[in-house]
Amino acid sequence: MKPFTAYPSGFIIFLFALLQRSHGQCKEAAKKSEMNLGVKYDLPNFIAETPIQNVVLYKHHVYIGAVNKIYVLNETLQNISVYKTGPILENPDCAPCEDCRDRANLSNSIWKDNVNMALLLETYYDDQLISCGSVSEGICHRHIIHPDNPADIESEVHCMYSPQVDGEADNCPDCVVSALGTKVLVTEKDRFVNFFVGNTVTSTFKPPHVLHSISVRRLKETQDGFEFLTDQSYIDILPQFRDSYPIRYVHAFENDHFVYFLTVQRETLDSQSFHTRIIRFCTLDSEMRSYMEMPLECIFTEKRRKRSIRKEVFNILQAAYVSKPAAALAHEMGLGLNDDILYGVFAQSKPDSSEPTNRSAVCAVSVRTINEFFNKIVDKQNMKCLQHFYGKESKYCLNKAFSRNASYCRAQDDEYRLEVTTPLQRVDLFMGQFNSVLLTSISVFTEGNLTIANLGTSEGRFMQIVVSRSEPTAPHVSFQLDSHPISPQVVVKNSLADDGYTLVVTGKKITKIPLKGPGCHHFRSCSQCLLAPAFMQCGWCSQQCLRSSECPSNTWTQDTCLPRVYEILPSSAPIEGGTKLTLCGWDFGFSKSNRFELKNTVVHIGGQICPLEAKSSNRNRLECTVPAAKSPGFNISSSVSVGHGKTLFNTFSYVNPVITSISPTYGPKSGGTLLTVAGKYLNSGKSMRIFVGEQPCTLKSISVSTVECYTPAQQIPQEYRVRMEIDEAIRNTSSHFTYREDPVVLKIHPAKSFLSGGSTITVQGINLNSVCFPQMVITVPKLGMNFSV
Repeated sequence: MKPFTAYPSGFIIFLFALLQRSHGQCKEAAKKSEMNLGVKYDLPNFIAETPIQNVVLYKHHVYIGAVNKIYVLNETLQNISVYKTGPILENPDCAPCEDCRDRANLSNSIWKDNVNMALLLETYYDDQLISCGSVSEGICHRHIIHPDNPADIESEVHCMYSPQVDGEADNCPDCVVSALGTKVLVTEKDRFVNFFVGNTVTSTFKPPHVLHSISVRRLKETQDGFEFLTDQSYIDILPQFRDSYPIRYVHAFENDHFVYFLTVQRETLDSQSFHTRIIRFCTLDSEMRSYMEMPLECIFTEKRRKRSIRKEVFNILQAAYVSKPAAALAHEMGLGLNDDILYGVFAQSKPDSSEPTNRSAVCAVSVRTINEFFNKIVDKQNMKCLQHFYGKESKYCLNKAFSRNASYCRAQDDEYRLEVTTPLQRVDLFMGQFNSVLLTSISVFTEGNLTIANLGTSEGRFMQIVVSRSEPTAPHVSFQLDSHPISPQVVVKNSLADDGYTLVVTGKKITKIPLKGPGCHHFRSCSQCLLAPAFMQCGWCSQQCLRSSECPSNTWTQDTCLPRVYEILPSSAPIEGGTKLTLCGWDFGFSKSNRFELKNTVVHIGGQICPLEAKSSNRNRLECTVPAAKSPGFNISSSVSVGHGKTLFNTFSYVNPVITSISPTYGPKSGGTLLTVAGKYLNSGKSMRIFVGEQPCTLKSISVSTVECYTPAQQIPQEYRVRMEIDEAIRNTSSHFTYREDPVVLKIHPAKSFLSGGSTITVQGINLNSVCFPQMVITVPKLGMNFSV
């Protein structure tokens, strides 16, 4: 099946003037046939008391990490349990996990909201939920999940903090997350549970509770906390750069024997510009000697004249997702069905800022390609020292000689702690389609041969779109989910099942959206409905797009569409025929191959064929040449036939235009007289022309009973016949228009007047009767300057 293709989904505001309608552009019809972007869908949802940060799905239960609370919901998003995590009373003399309520009245005590920074599922030791908050130096708690009652996360809760022993004052393995931003990845290998953590840190994080920029720690077998394997199991940005060189960790994932983090940070220590980087190191590398950073760019290119190319870089990653492709995309990218692809939504930032603008792009790269690029760059030596970790003048940076280790995972020193200088670039999958919106969320699933992306925006709009590198696609689902931005935190469940869904967070709200789409009501035309991806199960029923179970009659179909005629331009034409008729509407030339075809389309006007002009026809417009009428007729019966059926309309009329009079009947030979032609059906047809003699009269206005035009100049003052042409119809007047000699002004009295105006002057001259007034009386306006006649 080919991906669904449609007009862009609501980020362009269309203005349709009446003048455009009269020219047969059919833009109003095109707009009326587009998706209904204002459609409302009633979907299962839950609204928390505080903003939601994280979501975890486990055995038909949804665990939500929010400010001061953890909620447990069932699959219909009904709240079945709540665990309170805050506010927490903090005091400098209180250790994490210690009850400080007896010090609540002390001046150095403060109540703090507990923002859920990480919510993780760990099933190796026990089935348990691990939550890490913004308070108490970023420590975590583990909640045992009882198999017979998964909603109970309160009866067995353990604080994961061990008091430090002497010599460890500058090292706190149990201080896990940063209140400024964090990403935590949990892996299980060789009977150990490892936590890979990336934290945004500033100079405010000081001993005794130290947070590291990026680290790997192991869950103790006693499960009462964490441990670093060595004093090299973390890398810290140097203290002098912590405030000037912020690093935001956006996404983390594991693939094969590597761990990856995606970050947003400055291009260099001295640069004000930001970009996106991908970090990679080996999963079993407890000292992160294989650590590497590389710029990742999402670009949009547009070829212009003279072979020049305009390139835009979308430098700030907003959200990312890793999944496998379906057959069609895998073939286009030269991948296998088991290859993993990293998808990212990127935005352009404001100058010298990491704050995004409303300009977005979507890029994809296979993890295999990422690894190949790392290897190629290492071979070419396009790399340098990580200055934000080591400093510009360190011996490591000045004397570094990079060598290659075949596996990158058995290095004996930190030879691969390096920064790649060449960016890995990928092109926007949707060719600039989202360059007027800020995308904030992405998740991807497969259905049959199709790969589909769920996208969310900063304005709370949810979209689905087929991912393709060979054919242009546009969203087949687009509706307003909420007024709050859609969070990067998403969950996709049962992607291969008919009841698959995604959980989407917007502020305090979480919504369950079926992967097959929330419904079909947003398709307003039959062709859009039937060309939607098959997994949506949409069909046409009584001028609506519905699923079969929603159709009240037996008219539901997924095969054929009858054309819909919205308006006819012009609505009447002379009986002589020859008028170019435009039929505006939709579902013209429908075919399941999504190609516009006219081979079975026939237009009849009053029982006669109106020959189609294929080159000027499209999905929303048919153009044909009206045949001559046998006799005038109003609202004659007409139709558009497509072989399997026809659409009737009776809004077209054959008329016989006539001229009854002209006024005035004379004017100066230099022309410019406003001539009024009176008659009947003067606004019929498509092309109107008035001639005085053989010279065209410049049109001013046209109505059903009058036409106004400015007479042309003539060399010889005499009578000239007035002729009207409407398309191929010609009508002559019974009276003539007479040209006279141009008037000559001889005298004006008085020659002066007051600045305030209001005086009357008299103009005398020769041939003034050519403009109907032998003596003209003029009232002088208030000018304050010379006035001439």
